[in-house]
Amino acid sequence: MTEPFVEEMERQILEIGQCCWRCHFCITSCPAFESSQGWFTQSGAGMVKALYYGILWDELTGEERSDLREILYRCTTCGSCEIACREMSLGVKLLEAIEKGRKVLVERMIGPMPDQKNALESLAKHGNPYGELASKRLDWVGDLPARTISEDDKAEVLYFVGCTPAYDTRAQEIARSLVRILSKANVDFAIWRGEQCCGDPARRMGEEGLFQDLSEGNVRSFRKMGVKRIITTSPHCFHAFSEEYPAGMDSITVQHYTEFLSALLEEGKLKVRKPLRKKVTYQDPCYLSKHHDLCEPARKLLRSVPGLTLVEMERSKKGSLCCGGGGGRMWTDFVEEKRLSEKRAEEALEVDAEILVTSCPFCTINLEDGIKTSSLEERLVVKEMSELLAELM
Repeated sequence: MTEPFVEEMERQILEIGQCCWRCHFCITSCPAFESSQGWFTQSGAGMVKALYYGILWDELTGEERSDLREILYRCTTCGSCEIACREMSLGVKLLEAIEKGRKVLVERMIGPMPDQKNALESLAKHGNPYGELASKRLDWVGDLPARTISEDDKAEVLYFVGCTPAYDTRAQEIARSLVRILSKANVDFAIWRGEQCCGDPARRMGEEGLFQDLSEGNVRSFRKMGVKRIITTSPHCFHAFSEEYPAGMDSITVQHYTEFLSALLEEGKLKVRKPLRKKVTYQDPCYLSKHHDLCEPARKLLRSVPGLTLVEMERSKKGSLCCGGGGGRMWTDFVEEKRLSEKRAEEALEVDAEILVTSCPFCTINLEDGIKTSSLEERLVVKEMSELLAELM
């Protein structure tokens, strides 16, 4: 990127910052504020004002600005602050300013967080943030009934697996389960052998140039393969493809798998026959609920399970509590009074849930960790939606 890019980002941040009246209606909805009890940040408004004055006073230079870096990268990018501001105040684009601020910090060699740099280097080198070889991306498939294709082949329906289900041993079962479901429903789909990251981690961490490289490369490949529909495992891939990708995606329908399976359910192509007589609650992933208002497809799938009792936590749907994994936080840690995943596990137990279901690899990993660190394994089980449905089919 160039200096004019940085100057334009800073100009836009100042415009957004001037709109914020610091009414602080966003504080009570901010997971970063809640998990730190406010000792480090005052929610979206506080983050934006810290950034605003850093630019205004020309203090965004040098490694000594690591305090501002930690303030901005503590944000999970869940979007709760903007929802609160739209509903109760001026509708200021707080998250947009925070993400632009991260781009500025990266360009000024201040950001991202030290641990996140390894993830970005791996993205550039291997096409994934986990330091794994691209050649191992489809090792999880094994003998599953999945057609894999090269860029020279054709596929109208592409299952875009994503980096975490491809490489994380826990999340691999999510991908395997979804392949079984799609096959059982006789969906004609393919998996791309040359798949690389959607670019979401790069953009969330402020590495805009890398995001552009990944997104433009993916679009060229999708068009070459004749893709008409993309089904994603991750809400983050879904958001990147549907909202942030460059021109060339107009003719491609992008769906998170819960939305796709919900449509199959309505068409009678997906049937859950085995009963589950358990109390189940659902964790809404932020990049489905808060960013896209896609709350019902998952609940429709759960209600289709015979014997299942769906109970709602006090905070649910667009008001749900973030698991803490978004915004690049899967690749770094912050000191917190209590982890968000631990709070969420406790909220599930408050409604007597026996199973906590979600539909996001990040949520699955974080919630399971939260249950373990809270020693709640005997009282609550985490299931990813695809795993639950595959078992009951």
